[in-house]
Amino acid sequence: MRTLQLLLVPLAISACTTPSKRAQDPREEQARPQPPKELRVERISTLVPFPRGLQLVDGKLYVLARGRVREYGGVSASIDDRAGTLFELDPEIAEPIQGEPGATVRGNGRVIAEPSAPPFRLWDRGASPPWKDRETDRPYCGLTWHGPTRSFYICAFSGVDKAEGEGSTFSKNLSDAILRYDTRTWKWYEVERHDIEKGGNYPHHDPRVGKPPHGWLNGPDNCLALGSSSLYAVSKDNSLLVRYDLCELTRDPEAGAPPSEVVLRDELVLSKGETLQFRGHSALAQHADWLYVASRTSSHVVRLRLDDELVPAQPLEIELVAQFDPYDPETKKSANLTDMSIGADGHVYVVSASPARIYRFLPDSHRVFDARGGKVQPYIDLARLTGNHKMKSENLLVDPAGRVYVTSGDAYASVHQGGSGGVVWRITPL
Repeated sequence: MRTLQLLLVPLAISACTTPSKRAQDPREEQARPQPPKELRVERISTLVPFPRGLQLVDGKLYVLARGRVREYGGVSASIDDRAGTLFELDPEIAEPIQGEPGATVRGNGRVIAEPSAPPFRLWDRGASPPWKDRETDRPYCGLTWHGPTRSFYICAFSGVDKAEGEGSTFSKNLSDAILRYDTRTWKWYEVERHDIEKGGNYPHHDPRVGKPPHGWLNGPDNCLALGSSSLYAVSKDNSLLVRYDLCELTRDPEAGAPPSEVVLRDELVLSKGETLQFRGHSALAQHADWLYVASRTSSHVVRLRLDDELVPAQPLEIELVAQFDPYDPETKKSANLTDMSIGADGHVYVVSASPARIYRFLPDSHRVFDARGGKVQPYIDLARLTGNHKMKSENLLVDPAGRVYVTSGDAYASVHQGGSGGVVWRITPL
């Protein structure tokens, strides 16, 4: 485990430094996006059960195991779903999707970090029924790497997935958290943690007088580390974007929970003066001077201008750049935007979770990308390409060459995946 090459490069930090100036955001006129004429779809690995987080660092692909999803039976003591485990994969190993996964793809990956309690609140395998455990912080989602703190950061959504067909499919807990794995000490730490004894109060105390952690996030579902000292995290259930100041952690891995501040809530005032109801914060990405935020309830994508230190410029400058189908209380469905990535050319890639579809657009606040009502074809329809029309994919990542990596959690005994526990895909436009 301690041979992880990217983490052994010496890092000298005497203070939180300012990153160099970034490339300008492209401003070319946006044409109506067209799907690529030809795609190569490959499997990278079927080793990680229910993959839910992707990060490319120094030529390796890092993947987080979410925990067994409700569509395939939910939490069960009979299944070792490796929830909270970090894996390292070789992204250059790949095979076409025809037939059973080969041995190389089935074995592509190794564990670099397993969850430990504390700080994890691991599920009590003796709990019967499974949701009797009211303290576990699983399932786990989101994955980001921060070089100055030499740490991976993940979200703990907090609750128990139930098997479908038994009434409600998720039992929400109150132990929401952001956790990090520090490769200077090879240990896990808490960045954020909600105090379950304070019930449904988010935050769990007055952050003006209480010490961190404050327990801001109800249902944290994505995070993104930027620059020398910023970690951004979003929460679905109480619609927040929070920034954590990692400055002290760059110098001392034992510095404790970092200070934090709320950046966005659920009502945004756009630069043009309009008010936008923005609910169900779910995805984050950054390009040039902009932080992009997506929502899975109201189904918008907005961007927030950043200063040279990659913190929000003041006063806030917010632009709407895309809109998708919002949540419909009758059908109980939305576009369900769960992750975002931005290519080297500035194109934004957004995944609509189920059926797995990826949309691509060049952001322009004067010409908002509108995918409502099926107006735009997906850039990649992975559900169709794999013949699995119920496929659910919740993460994507675009590499500098424009190749798209996607996780899929359709798992045990699935005829579409040869019985594997989850798939990491790579799609290459030709």
